[in-house]
Amino acid sequence: ALGPALALFHRLGLDRRRDLELAGLGARLRKDVALASREPADAARAFAAAFALWRRSTDPWPGVNAAAMALLAGRERLSRRLAARLLHLPDRGDYWSAATAAEAALLAGEEDRAARLLVEAAARGAEDLRARASTARQLHWEIALLGADPRLVALLAIPMTAHFCGRIPPPGATATLPPAALAAALAGVGFAFGSLAAGGDIVLAEALLAHGARVTALLPFPPAAFEAASVAPAGAEWVARFRALLPRCDVEVLEPSPVDDLDFALVSRRAMGRVRLHAASLAAEAVQIAVVDAEEARSPAGTGADIATWRAAGGQTRRLVSPWPRRPPAAGAAPARRALAVLFGDLRGFGALDDAALARFYAAPMGALATAIEAGAPLYRNAWGDAVQLVLPDVAAACATAERLRRALPPVLLARCALPEGLVPRIALDFGALLAVFDAVQGVAKFAGRSMTRAARIEPVTPPGAIYATESFACELALARGAGHLAEYAGKVPTAKGFGTLPLYAVRPASAAGAGENQDG
Repeated sequence: ALGPALALFHRLGLDRRRDLELAGLGARLRKDVALASREPADAARAFAAAFALWRRSTDPWPGVNAAAMALLAGRERLSRRLAARLLHLPDRGDYWSAATAAEAALLAGEEDRAARLLVEAAARGAEDLRARASTARQLHWEIALLGADPRLVALLAIPMTAHFCGRIPPPGATATLPPAALAAALAGVGFAFGSLAAGGDIVLAEALLAHGARVTALLPFPPAAFEAASVAPAGAEWVARFRALLPRCDVEVLEPSPVDDLDFALVSRRAMGRVRLHAASLAAEAVQIAVVDAEEARSPAGTGADIATWRAAGGQTRRLVSPWPRRPPAAGAAPARRALAVLFGDLRGFGALDDAALARFYAAPMGALATAIEAGAPLYRNAWGDAVQLVLPDVAAACATAERLRRALPPVLLARCALPEGLVPRIALDFGALLAVFDAVQGVAKFAGRSMTRAARIEPVTPPGAIYATESFACELALARGAGHLAEYAGKVPTAKGFGTLPLYAVRPASAAGAGENQDG
């Protein structure tokens, strides 16, 4: 919401106030706009705001931001000259003094000095992970533009986030993994997401907790049902270890009850997406730790599929060879459902249109919406009034279609049709299991599932002109390499009709070099 925030800042006249904190807020908004767009004109405006603030303030923060925005605007010599003026400022002994001095040294071309100061900053901010993450996000894009050593960011010692997974052993197999190999695999990990099936999952979760990592266990359905399906078949010892882990982990249950094997595949993808989103929020590395056979079997689900998914997303896997004999593959029917993307959209204010305005809407704007939808080749479409409901094959197609819909009604078209300027789409996206059904009332084939309901409840609380997505969609987008869009956390939002409060994400096109995107380890 950077654009609306900056517009509100000016509309309230805050840009004309002399208060230094308000001036700092304005400079920060301009900086964030510049980082999101990467446009030289936005960077130049951000530079002007930061430089003006620096001239009024004794704080080095606007000075180093002015130098950074000069770099983003393509004025590297000016950036270096401004940064050099910050190298000898007094040290207040806190984290931000060291971090700001380190950034100034980097921008001034003194990498060795920057490295020493980053080590000092990491020591001072040992308990403040958010502060170190903020610095790391800034350093990532500065290092890329300067061609500096990317290993500098590692000096901030931000822990990695890991996805853990592993094979389920045959009944009675309880051997463990070599301690040295296990310790090497866990090195540098501070957060982990995975499931808690018997075997590799449980062994890794126990080791991660002993290592001091925070473990989030994602279960496809409630613990009792999961235990019966994925733990008890391996033996009583695994059941005891599973139950002992539950109170030690942050446990999240994704669905109220098991339906088919698609639940297991989706929870693995959700865990991997959560890892990538969490690592991106910390500007940290993401890694996968997997317990595999010496020659991992290729299958559409399970550890081998998880490794293939992680690799396709650009990640690397730390492998540990399974100590258990291979369990015969379980025979099962193909899932009756498919994992698909769902889009709901409408136009806020449409219900206030009179008949004459409705006629003008259907004469042109509705056609523009139809053209945007047609380009996405949806598997299913429905519309009533201004509302549209689509099913699309994947999140990349859903993002592209949502973006076309968002841009389908520009102000010039609405003005030509004498329609309100505020008649802009609000769009909600979800991803999950859908069942192909036949609607006897309408006489058409369609899809049904909780993802349909969820998207319908999110759309009314989506800001006009925005695209909101569920966590499930955001996780899948995090795995979709080259999808061209990013999902940024928007907070926990109460949804319509008492459906509950959900963590939602704002979806936007990815910039050429997105600030804050993580680099996989």
